[in-house]
Amino acid sequence: MVDTRDIRNICLYCFGDLDPRTRVCTVCNKHAADELTPMDALPLRTLIAGRYLIGAPLGRGGFGITYNAYDTVMSVRVAIKEFFPKGYTKRRPGAYAVDVADENCRNNFNYWMNAFVQEAKVLTSIKHMDGIVGIRDFFLTNNTAYIVMEYLDGMSLHKLISLKGERLQLDETLKLMRPVLDTLLLLHKNGVIHKDISPENIQIIDDNTIKLIDFGAASIYTSNVAKPFFVLKKGFSPIELYSKSGSQGPWTDIYEVGATIYNCLVGTPPPEANTRTVKDKLVPPSELNVLIPPSIEQALLKSLSVYPNARYSDIGEFRQMLYGALPE
Repeated sequence: MVDTRDIRNICLYCFGDLDPRTRVCTVCNKHAADELTPMDALPLRTLIAGRYLIGAPLGRGGFGITYNAYDTVMSVRVAIKEFFPKGYTKRRPGAYAVDVADENCRNNFNYWMNAFVQEAKVLTSIKHMDGIVGIRDFFLTNNTAYIVMEYLDGMSLHKLISLKGERLQLDETLKLMRPVLDTLLLLHKNGVIHKDISPENIQIIDDNTIKLIDFGAASIYTSNVAKPFFVLKKGFSPIELYSKSGSQGPWTDIYEVGATIYNCLVGTPPPEANTRTVKDKLVPPSELNVLIPPSIEQALLKSLSVYPNARYSDIGEFRQMLYGALPE
């Protein structure tokens, strides 16, 4: 049902009604005067594609800005990711259009924006999958690209770990991670690798559904194509992401899943992969007072092998080693 309200009278926090006189939301009691556009972000209350009302950013990653937004056509809250790669782009204050930071960046920017759009098409084609954030729309405007996603309530795995005192028990960790492995198995079958798996990008929804979020432009698995740049996450990114010539595939996600499980159990991620090539200081969880069966620890450590050829190459095999024989 189309929302016919004046967008000037819609709260940008919860998208309820602003009192016309006080400019205070009648639902969440937030004041419209508190609205401030963060640096580089779209101006608040922008209406893009003729239907999406832009609120404040929910977060920023290496490839873009994700906004709290409202679909005025469907009358539903959404999240919108704008392609805005860090270090490659800029926006003048109050402007809508995205500019490249330097003309030398333009080829890289165009390459990755095309990958971003292709990613949206792939994710739209598999949007029936329960384990990924739902894609509702994508479009080009303001010299860049946008992906419209379902808005997810809940908390990140990162926040849960913090609330639980920085460590989770093995059984809780494996219960939380099983849907992630199941989702990745399907993604890999569709030619998609995530490349940015970490506790921050695993969302625990209020109904206890687990969803994988933040599919950056690097998540399209395209073999034999030089990648202009990568966004690295300390402790979670495998060695192949430190080099343009590194061979990337399902084994890349397997390392990041292993690093995430390790982080859940130990409280910190493994040492950075590029430092492990000189002297590997990875400490097995069992030596850090983690109760873990030897077979599962062995599987975990194999997933965290520095070099890809020593890891599992198929996430189904890794899943089976963690959980035992599973019906397909």
